[in-house]
Formats: sequence, structure tokens, C-alpha cells
Amino acid sequence: MARIRELIMNRQEDLNIIWKRIFWIFIALLVLAIAITYSLPDYKVPFIVCIAGNVGGYVGFHRRLSILDDPEIENLSRSWFALILPSFIGGILAGLLYLLFLSGVIRGDLFPVIVPDEDPQCLKQIFNDIFCQHAEGYAAYAKLLFWSFVAGFNQDYVVDLIENIKGSDKKTD
Repeated sequence: MARIRELIMNRQEDLNIIWKRIFWIFIALLVLAIAITYSLPDYKVPFIVCIAGNVGGYVGFHRRLSILDDPEIENLSRSWFALILPSFIGGILAGLLYLLFLSGVIRGDLFPVIVPDEDPQCLKQIFNDIFCQHAEGYAAYAKLLFWSFVAGFNQDYVVDLIENIKGSDKKTD
């Protein structure tokens, strides 16, 4: 009985370490989002998309903690990298999904419409065109943030979507 209590306490201590670290990662992401939003106004939308994907990755990872066994929890409590990685990947996948919205590959009522900015300063640089875009109204912004969060939360979603696009491209060849 004492051994079981010790194992439960060790798991709980490891989970507490993980939750504290995840909390600080989340705070760091929010500070980063605020800093980038105010220091790089032309790139506001892509960074907000990335941060929404980071938050989705964070929430998805937090939900998966309950199904992990004790050795996995113990290993996670000892590794900052393993805690940061899911959130980072969530941001990257949200960015990829944003590019799919920009390109028009993904369209429909459930997805945001992205339109170019009309700021002539922004459009003077060639590569900047990718970042000089915005959603078409508040509903499109809500959809963009939702899908960015989903990209991080369910990281298989974007990967499966890309696989489907590749598969449909082969059918047309």
C-alpha cells in the first residue's frame, strides 16, 4: 500500500512540474505575441496565426497528459524540450494552414477569406506580399483564429489535409 501511495505521489509531483513548466511556456508565448504584434505591425496576422497554433498545441498537449503512463510523465517532467516542441509544431502547422488559405487551395464557407492589404508601403517589397494580407471582416478573423487553434490542437489535421491535397493532385495528373 505504501508503494502505491509513493507511485501516486511521484506521478502527481511530476505532473505538477509539467503543469508549472507548461504555464510558463504559455506566459512566454503571450509575452512574445504581444511584443511581436507591437514591434512588427506589418506581420501582425501571420504571428497571431502562429501564436493561436502554439496555444492550440499547448491545450492539446495538456489534454493528452492524462493518458500518458508513469514513465512518460516522469520523462516529460525532466525535459523542457519535450514540453516546448508540441506548441512549436502547432505554430508551424498553423502557419502552413494560413499559407493554404492565402493560396486559395482551401476555400469554403467554413474557412476564412484572406484579402491583400491596401497599404502601398507594405506592398513595395516582393516577399512582403505574403505578410501584407488580412482576413475579410470579423467573421473571417474568427474562422482564421479557430482553424489556427485547431491546427495546433489536433496536429494530425493539417498533416492529413496536406496528404489529401497531395492525393487529389496525383489523381489530376
